[in-house]
Amino acid sequence: MQFWNELEGQEIEGLYPLRRLVRSEGRSAWFETETGEPHNLPATISLTEALTDADEVVARLHAAQNLQNPNLVGITKVGQTSLDNTLFVYAVMEQIEQSLSDVLQIQALSPEEGRQVAEAMVGALTAIHQQGMSHGHVEAASILATGETVKLRSDCLQMSAASQAQDVAGIGATLFHAFTQRKAPSATDAQINRIPAPFAEIVRNSFARRWTLAQIANALKPLPPVSDPIAPAPVRPEPIATREPEKAPESVPERPPVPKYRPAAPAPVVAKPLPLASEPEEEEPVVAKRTPLALYIALAVAALVLIGWLIFRPRSAPAPENGPQTQAAAPAAPEAVAPPVVAPPVMKPSATKPSATKSAPAPVSRPTSSAADSNGRPVWRVIAYTYKSQQQAMDMVAQISGKHPNLKVSVFNPPGRSGDYQVILGGDMDRDQALNMLDKARSMGMPADTYVQNFSE
Repeated sequence: MQFWNELEGQEIEGLYPLRRLVRSEGRSAWFETETGEPHNLPATISLTEALTDADEVVARLHAAQNLQNPNLVGITKVGQTSLDNTLFVYAVMEQIEQSLSDVLQIQALSPEEGRQVAEAMVGALTAIHQQGMSHGHVEAASILATGETVKLRSDCLQMSAASQAQDVAGIGATLFHAFTQRKAPSATDAQINRIPAPFAEIVRNSFARRWTLAQIANALKPLPPVSDPIAPAPVRPEPIATREPEKAPESVPERPPVPKYRPAAPAPVVAKPLPLASEPEEEEPVVAKRTPLALYIALAVAALVLIGWLIFRPRSAPAPENGPQTQAAAPAAPEAVAPPVVAPPVMKPSATKPSATKSAPAPVSRPTSSAADSNGRPVWRVIAYTYKSQQQAMDMVAQISGKHPNLKVSVFNPPGRSGDYQVILGGDMDRDQALNMLDKARSMGMPADTYVQNFSE
């Protein structure tokens, strides 16, 4: 089998038609389907290519089917079938509308949405771990929307508890991705401090594997409301006519401290004491107002100076007719207004075969099959497609190069595997360059199962 979309239109056991290909990853893929009679409701079916572990895949899918949790995608049917001489294990699941990774390509989550995602992950993982199993794929692509409920995918469960610590760390990595739209490189990433509470603390401690599921659940509990300090009762002033002189109390009770957020009372206004009758009241000296006269004199002097300058100012002689002409100052060039930047459309992976009537592709330089460069360092490559035919691989290179020439697409034939022709992106790179190219390629619409590989291993 070369393309998952070649299975579109076929039926499983004559009951479950394979409609549109939803997603593919390695040897597994999801298709749209229906539940069959009598209800015939929309559903999603998971297909896993059975190599030598068909019984093991069926066993873990049955275990996932027996888990009943509102935050786990429900499985209604598990079985085996053969399509195009290939054995598959299938699982009929609830209808899946979209994943968190699809949402994060457009916008980050709000605190309310982040709390809903975190509570769904904690609830589903708690049910899985209590059965001695683990999930193993806690990431944004595994957070799914089914109707109005956020759920964790269940067709990838593992029968052992070996990955339970990795599941808890995946909660922190997924929340970091949900609030920043990028993956966390470490537990000390500076951008964690910009995540709202309590999610920053959850990300930091779960990603560093210091917290358990119970501690994360406790951090998600809402804090009790903080009661407002009791304010002193307002004092109603008495009418002036009936107010009696206040007497100083013998002991003044200690008043509670005023909270910082309350404005301080204004300082009392102290009346100026009246002069004694025996002392004559001193008269303030009268200062003559000379400001208007001085102002008039200053204005007159300024006017005379201006008139004299206009009359006696030097005038420049006119330039001779045949003499050199002075160049006029060139008007300032208008600032160039940058055109609005239009985001390029995201290329969705095609669900059909590449067209066979396209123009002949440009010659493709095949990279070296060596797994290390001249300095002996390992060579990493980003692999998007694998074909059995070299011509099909070169056709896909021409198709991708026409849309994204900056991806540097080429064909690679791994050493010792003459029948495999891989479409690689970016050429030969080190590990960091390959990971950056992988993120870039997925953001530009390359398949979700695009991966990096070091052939020296």
